[in-house]
Amino acid sequence: MPPPISQLDSLTMLHVMRSTHVVVPHALLGSALLAALEWGRTPWLPSLLWLVAFWLLLLALWGTTWRASRCPDHDDWQIAALHRRFAAQITCVGVGWGLAAWVLMPSGDLTYSLIVVLWGIAVSAVQGAMLSARRELFFGFVLPIWGLILLRLFLSPEAVFRWVGVSGAIYLLVLVQFTARLHRFAHESMSQRAQNTGLLRELMLEQRQLESYNAMLEQKNVELDQAVERISELASRDPLTGALNMRALMREMERLLARSETQGAPFAIAIIDLDHFKRINDSHGHARGDDVLQQLCVLVQEELADGELFGRYGGEEFLLLAPACNGAELSRRMEALRGKISGWDWRRWSGDLPVTLSCGVAAWRPGAGPQALLQQADKALYQAKEMGRDRVCLAREGEA
Repeated sequence: MPPPISQLDSLTMLHVMRSTHVVVPHALLGSALLAALEWGRTPWLPSLLWLVAFWLLLLALWGTTWRASRCPDHDDWQIAALHRRFAAQITCVGVGWGLAAWVLMPSGDLTYSLIVVLWGIAVSAVQGAMLSARRELFFGFVLPIWGLILLRLFLSPEAVFRWVGVSGAIYLLVLVQFTARLHRFAHESMSQRAQNTGLLRELMLEQRQLESYNAMLEQKNVELDQAVERISELASRDPLTGALNMRALMREMERLLARSETQGAPFAIAIIDLDHFKRINDSHGHARGDDVLQQLCVLVQEELADGELFGRYGGEEFLLLAPACNGAELSRRMEALRGKISGWDWRRWSGDLPVTLSCGVAAWRPGAGPQALLQQADKALYQAKEMGRDRVCLAREGEA
């Protein structure tokens, strides 16, 4: 729903209301002082009633301007509502000041009559200047004051009062002309401020949108990083067992061999093969065979030391990479693993068929590449199978 007023109207309305809020206490004091100066020269009851009624009106006006002073600059609906109330009240205040010429101006006493006129001049000049940004409010305040004052002066039987009325009319014309210039200046200033405020609002809106887009982008980047990490993880894992796949194993093996070449650190590998695995597939189905492979990976993972890597080498063959471990040590550990596998209760998946493994272990020597090391481990595995399976063999030094 569009706002009820423009940005320029909002600024000028707040300006006149907030400016008036500052002078209302002075108007309360000034009206009381005027009534005190004229006390005893006019009937006391009308003077008292005028003062009480006028104070109530000024207090109501002060309440409206107080709310305007605390109203948010962007709350156009509240500003419009406060302005409607303010416009009615400021007109009534103008009428109240004009009525002072009828209630407080003594007949036949030029001096004290001029005090009332001078009071009207001062009030219309000060408040009229503050209302100049809203021309309709200016006229709504000044015309009742001077309409009633001039009417009182021109209806006086004494000629001097009529001449004072002529001077007052001339002053009114000068005031109208002077405040017209103030009105143009105020509108130009407020118009520039409204444009700046509008640009600032647009800038803040764009900034909030940019912050929102940045937050969305950061979230998307996090999600993208997670997706890339997940894809990388999936690309390096065997989909059946969850162990590293052949590509990841070769990449890690090259990295570890390069470290051993640089640092001279020991490095050993083991190729593990399930004995007679085809019998399980043939007798119990491939699903049971897959279960055996998965459980084997779980058991091997439990025995891995920090930094060691394990993955599927192909079919029922697996490869274990053991940095900081020599051949003899890895051979002993593989022997313990062989005993663990052969002693495990596999009947749930393999029935009466035993599940055992054969293992070939090879240790790195300076200058040996991945293929040479794999060939050594594979030859040791072949030797274990030739010797009846369910055993671990360590490749001999220099064997290729």
